[in-house]
Amino acid sequence: MRILRSIFTISLLLIGFSLAACNLSASTEAPPLDQSAAQTAAAETIIAQLTDVAETLTPVSSEAPPPEATPTQVIEAATETSPPVPTATEVVAVPSATATSPPPPTPTLDANDPKAGLGEPDFQDTFADASNWPLYTDQHVSFEIKDSKLVMTAFNPDFYNGWILPPPVISDYYLEMETETKECSGKDQHGLMVRAVKTDQGYIGYHYAISCDGHFTLRRWNGSQYIPLVDWTASDRIIAGSNQVNRIGLMANGNKLSLYANGSLVGEYQDDTHLEGRFGVFIGSAITPNVTTEVDEIAYWNIP
Repeated sequence: MRILRSIFTISLLLIGFSLAACNLSASTEAPPLDQSAAQTAAAETIIAQLTDVAETLTPVSSEAPPPEATPTQVIEAATETSPPVPTATEVVAVPSATATSPPPPTPTLDANDPKAGLGEPDFQDTFADASNWPLYTDQHVSFEIKDSKLVMTAFNPDFYNGWILPPPVISDYYLEMETETKECSGKDQHGLMVRAVKTDQGYIGYHYAISCDGHFTLRRWNGSQYIPLVDWTASDRIIAGSNQVNRIGLMANGNKLSLYANGSLVGEYQDDTHLEGRFGVFIGSAITPNVTTEVDEIAYWNIP
């Protein structure tokens, strides 16, 4: 800015000098010059001087330009920050089913269920083998152990009941088994025999039965006929129909016989004909040929 102001001042002085020269008295100066020619000469002189000054000036920037980025620096930085690629085995893990599968929950029994306060059974059989049972087959029925189940089959719809009895002789107890009957109908039946006593007519005792159509009965077998103690009675506690699972229980305490279905009391009777004996299971068909019931488990608890 100072250089430009100096150039402007010099220009004004030259112009002023030129004008002053034009106004000098004729008596003291040479003959007057042509005015246009003088002005042209002065302008040429000023332009020449300005050109000399401009050539001596070199512009200087107040800020230095940034250094150029090196491409290799960018590439190296990208390489350093790239994460490693995981292998398939590092991101895939399949735990074994046995390590993570929780144990099956223990079912909670109703307070009125006879098993609720009895603790561990005094006898229990899940039919891993046939060591407790005198298995047999005749023209009426069949008893066999298959796939950890006691399989009972009644061949003919002739109302014939066949049974088997393991060795123990007991008196006061709660006895229960869990069963599943396959295709069945009407009074096709199965159940528990208790307090069985050996006589000349074979074993006699009490039979507690449930039927496919959801009824129960209690009878005493005297070696030649049934004596009804509780007639066939319908109960909604029994799960009726084919392919149904039921828990059948009988409590023998003195002369009192209490009948249970799926943990609920369905009937009672008092009789003192038999006060002890063996227990067992039976099956009979009324309508369906080859009716089959599978027993998953049987157990009893002694009553002191």
